[in-house]
Amino acid sequence: MGTDRQDDFFTDVAVDAPAQNPLVQTKSPNTSKLITRHLERRSPWPRIMRWAVGILIVLVVVQEVAAERYDRQLSAAIQDVSGNPTLEVHCRRIWDEVLDFRAKPGFVEWGSTTTELQFTVCRDAAAFADRPLDEDTRLGMMILTHELAHLVGHRNESETECVAMWAAPQTAVALGADARSGEEAAGWYQLNYNPLLNGEYRAPGCLSRGAPDSPLLR
Repeated sequence: MGTDRQDDFFTDVAVDAPAQNPLVQTKSPNTSKLITRHLERRSPWPRIMRWAVGILIVLVVVQEVAAERYDRQLSAAIQDVSGNPTLEVHCRRIWDEVLDFRAKPGFVEWGSTTTELQFTVCRDAAAFADRPLDEDTRLGMMILTHELAHLVGHRNESETECVAMWAAPQTAVALGADARSGEEAAGWYQLNYNPLLNGEYRAPGCLSRGAPDSPLLR
């Protein structure tokens, strides 16, 4: 009898699987896609953001290609004018402007061999020989020459401005134009732009005086 009871105890019994709660639904593989589509139908912002990011990436790439070309062209120009092959121009990219809030069109850190110029200044200076002279191209070339004067050792801003006016013909030639274009740009700059600057930058009558002492003018 003990054996019979043991057999009865271990007898296989079919156990039904628990009934599935009809309120709990299993997600299909496409559920997340359907939710995403539903949200996009309700709000256009995800799509707009994707387009905005895509456009930003394109602009950054296009600017980088142009900036690298300007870096090479303008670096070669200031090296030619100064006779110093270590001098360089860095044209500021979008991220440079985001990370550094200095609004100057160009600047040089003392002791550095590199000048940083705003992208638009680089663009206009690089076009000096290719476009008809206008305010932008004249300013671009003059700002480039001003920063070059800093790179060769001039610190006083008024003196640096005057050196830049006298050295402008050399910069013009290095950019592929003729010296006369540089002289015209310097004359325009002295008459129309330099008087508008802060007092420390003004150099009245610079071109009427003798050339200042500068490594750029020897």
